[in-house]
Amino acid sequence: MITTIIYAIVAYFIGNVMGGKLLEKIYKEEFTNKGSGNVGARNAGRVLGPRSFLFVLAVDFFKGFLVVILLKILDVDLKIVYICIVLVLLGHIKPIIFKFKGGKGVATFFGCLAALSLNLFLILILCTLVIAIIVKSLTIGFYSSLPFVTYINYVENPSFVILGIFMLAVLLISVVAVKDIEDSFNKYFSTRKIKKSVHSNMNLS
Repeated sequence: MITTIIYAIVAYFIGNVMGGKLLEKIYKEEFTNKGSGNVGARNAGRVLGPRSFLFVLAVDFFKGFLVVILLKILDVDLKIVYICIVLVLLGHIKPIIFKFKGGKGVATFFGCLAALSLNLFLILILCTLVIAIIVKSLTIGFYSSLPFVTYINYVENPSFVILGIFMLAVLLISVVAVKDIEDSFNKYFSTRKIKKSVHSNMNLS
């Protein structure tokens, strides 16, 4: 029990290691007061350029990967691994070190899946890209893929306990991005309405 608590605490504080905050130390300026105001890779890239995007993405991805791969090496019970996935995501989204102001946890979630199951990781990438190409939105692509990935995770690990913990992780990264999801869907449907309106006007003329 004590070992499990230690794993959980370490996972949470590894989540507190923010790529965006490290980048601000390097540049010696805050980019989180510009662009979308987020500490994540997309805002870093928008404000500071592609290299900054890649740096933040790599750090946030790696910490999720690190937590899971270390627990697997230590042969920790799979349920504990999933609990630590939730905690490293929580540490990224609500880092106590930075007054609970964190990121969305998407890169960290990808990192966790890459270490947890290559199948899940590749399926999430494929589904995200396919949907994103169709609707022209990575945000919609990613969040729309999560229910299917949750199902595949259950197929690989048929345990209701693990399913519940995984759903908690999915809920965590979804709730924090509700506004982004709403904005993306609104933009998509408004664009479709405009296209339909233009098409109708052309037919009338």
